[in-house]
Amino acid sequence: MDLRLGWLADVLGDSPTLKLSGQAKEMIAQGEPVINLTAGEPDFNTPLKIREAAHVAIDKGKIGYTASAGTPELRRRVAEHYSEKMGLKISPSEIIVSNGAKQILYNALSVLLNQGDQVAVPVPYWVTYPAQITALRARTIPVIPSQPGWKITAEDLDRAGAGRAKALIFNSPSNPSGAVYTRKELEALAEYFRKTSFFILTDEIYEDLVYSEEGHISLMTIAPDLRHRIIAVSGLSKSYAMTGWRVGFGIADESTIGAMTRLQSHSTSSINTIAQKASVVAFDCQDEVREMSQAFKQRRDILVDALTDVPNISFNIPDGAFYLLVDISKAVDPDKQAGGCWRLAEHLLKMEKLATVPGEPFGVPNHLRLSYSLDEDTLSEGAKRLINGLKSFKG
Repeated sequence: MDLRLGWLADVLGDSPTLKLSGQAKEMIAQGEPVINLTAGEPDFNTPLKIREAAHVAIDKGKIGYTASAGTPELRRRVAEHYSEKMGLKISPSEIIVSNGAKQILYNALSVLLNQGDQVAVPVPYWVTYPAQITALRARTIPVIPSQPGWKITAEDLDRAGAGRAKALIFNSPSNPSGAVYTRKELEALAEYFRKTSFFILTDEIYEDLVYSEEGHISLMTIAPDLRHRIIAVSGLSKSYAMTGWRVGFGIADESTIGAMTRLQSHSTSSINTIAQKASVVAFDCQDEVREMSQAFKQRRDILVDALTDVPNISFNIPDGAFYLLVDISKAVDPDKQAGGCWRLAEHLLKMEKLATVPGEPFGVPNHLRLSYSLDEDTLSEGAKRLINGLKSFKG
């Protein structure tokens, strides 16, 4: 008998961002002076109050299983926070707590999609979106923005045929572009959404890392009449420097949350109990969140200033998250455009000890994603290495 793994083992590859970050960390562990601009996580420590709450939970023996959707205490606190933030009344029964935003997305897509369904995904996209869609035997409809700035319009959705989709994944602030939708832009999109019948998954994991004056605005706030079709996705990983704690939140109507909870009860069950206990106090750490956000803004400005006017590259200044998406197409040999971003990334790592992420897995060939979640001196040195690497790159 020929024993073979199932089809999923063949169609899913490693997460490119995690794989490249792992390679960079391994080189650093071996003593090589690598600057790692692949990281999708803050370099700050988790706020003290959260760490102290974790110690208390351990000392008091709060270590058993909890309800699959999360402890009542945490779900109530999440509901209170987002009720105030979104200007809506959200009940704890409309909240699920999962192992990061990634599991929220997978749970949601799992209960929404049937085999052969289609999901509209704006370009550029987080690498995990099409991977999860493929894993569920559904198909991705790429939605390409027609205007500079990496933000889609109703016309872009219409042109891509998004109306036939079962769901749309909408990410603001965006990974990898840092684009943040304004109230006016969201209102225009909401008008289009009202003419459709698809579900809308709003990935808002970077919601507190926004540098524009208007700040982050949730689609659920703009269009409360669409709440029954929206699944808002967020968590504590990015804004609270808690990537390894694995705490994500989903907000949706009770029937959708119920289906996601049933799925989770048969997969991972509840998330780490100690992390849940500690997360109850996270929303009391807004001063620390603002301080980290301000630091990211300063780092963004350092990287932008260093790379402005550098020949053969261009970029939009990001309004959120902690990534700069750089167009390197002019640095690539015109006769060898395919794979150009991979060649440059390999060149930078080998010759300059600078780790970056090629844009192709994000749906944008001949781009590089640079993370500015590092201290200012390291970022400045990283920018110098990039400039040097571009000079020596042969395309």
